[in-house]
Amino acid sequence: MNFLDILLWIILLACAVKGFMKGLVREVCSLLGVIAGAWAAFSYYGALTATIRSLINLPQAVTAAVAFLLIYLVLGLLFFFVGHLLTVIFKIMLLGWLNRFGGVVFGFLQGAFILCILLALAVSKPVPAKIKGYLQGSSTARSLSETGQDMIAGWKSQGRAAAIRTQSR
Repeated sequence: MNFLDILLWIILLACAVKGFMKGLVREVCSLLGVIAGAWAAFSYYGALTATIRSLINLPQAVTAAVAFLLIYLVLGLLFFFVGHLLTVIFKIMLLGWLNRFGGVVFGFLQGAFILCILLALAVSKPVPAKIKGYLQGSSTARSLSETGQDMIAGWKSQGRAAAIRTQSR
């Protein structure tokens, strides 16, 4: 086990501790808030931009940024409050331990997912020999990067299959 292995395991442990502190419900709601907020902001900022411009005379770029951030933050806060409310309900029902245990598992898996993608991207690009040596010398980094490469390859093949289905219609 080398320094990089230790560092990666510390990161995974920190993600698990964060999951324990927040609990499964708040972790999931936080992730859903980020995803839903980003999707809604990208989908609807144009309509909100027009509304803001009709109320306030600001440049287009400024109102677009304000609209995007407003949608993203409102949905993020909504999911935050839902997560907090559900966590309180779990505690009242004496299921706080289950929420925390699920948070540990979810936090660990979330950290592993992020590390898999980051390491897969790192090894797919030209990197200095010293860094490549560290990555190859770490069994944890090798496992995570291989898993990340498999995930990315699966996503790419699904994307190609969807494109072919769309073209054949």
